Amino acid sequence: MIINIAGGTGTMGKVHKPIFEAAGHKVILSGRKTSPNLEEAAQIADVTIVSVPIPATEEVIQGVAPYSGALMDFTGVKTLPIEWMLNYSNDSCQVAGLHPLYREPATLREQTIIYCPTFRTGNKCKEVLDALVGAGADITIMNPEQHDRWVLSRAQNSRTALLAAYALLLKQVAEEDITLKAFYKVSPPPTKALIDLIARQFNQDNDELYASMRKFNPFQKSENSDLILALSKVLNGDFDSASIRGIFGEDLAKYQKRAEKIISLYGK
Repeated sequence: MIINIAGGTGTMGKVHKPIFEAAGHKVILSGRKTSPNLEEAAQIADVTIVSVPIPATEEVIQGVAPYSGALMDFTGVKTLPIEWMLNYSNDSCQVAGLHPLYREPATLREQTIIYCPTFRTGNKCKEVLDALVGAGADITIMNPEQHDRWVLSRAQNSRTALLAAYALLLKQVAEEDITLKAFYKVSPPPTKALIDLIARQFNQDNDELYASMRKFNPFQKSENSDLILALSKVLNGDFDSASIRGIFGEDLAKYQKRAEKIISLYGK
């Protein structure tokens, strides 16, 4: 099978080209300036996987869809790209969505990929999935709404919002009385870990990606409301620690042990 990764000249193409080739497929990495270009590669390929920045995704899908026998995508949003793939392609075109939860791993072993099949998913999509499973990927099946509500909104966008809010508090500290370096020195290990996570999260390479995830997420308004409500309850003391521990159930000790392992890197 010939797999065209549209936008494949980026990281996702470099990661997945050898994986698909190891499974016996031929891979084309196409772009606007490659030969063949995006549309030409779609005509040659059995499957086209769209892997471009979210703001460009609809335009690229619209361009390659008329020539595609099967369409998939690697974007971090799922509801809209899947709608676009279904709407712009022919009824005979197979469609499914993928969201790799990694950037550039050394191996796919135990790396999680969200898989969103549709009523037009078929054998060509399955062959792509089989190649990823064969490389060791851990596949989680969700519908696009579940993905955008929980993986995109709750696991990613709310996390970045909370980190940004704490970063603004750190900015206030630095402006009023003490440098961040000095504040870090007197912070307990969990706070040091949080500050380091903020520095990682707000690497300039992430700015466009996370802004797009918020902009193109159909559940973002309701997620913002839920986040504001949760913060209001916390600030008003309208919660109890026992109920939070209850979220983890019988796995509480496992999560705590994992956290202790991370915190131990910063000293006790």
